[in-house]
Amino acid sequence: MSEDARKVARGPLGDARPGHEAEDDRPKGKPSEKVEDRPNVGTVKPEDYPAGDRDSARPD
Repeated sequence: MSEDARKVARGPLGDARPGHEAEDDRPKGKPSEKVEDRPNVGTVKPEDYPAGDRDSARPD
């Protein structure tokens, strides 16, 4: 029998009793950050590329 199956509250006939689950003792993850507080790691500016590469990449 797995550990998770032992944590389920059982009735007198061995049936699972919904709403009577044991407290989950597995480690919890970090709480999510607000969008405003997250670091912006994917922003690229034209100045990040050399001028020669920028000029050669223009479609005109």
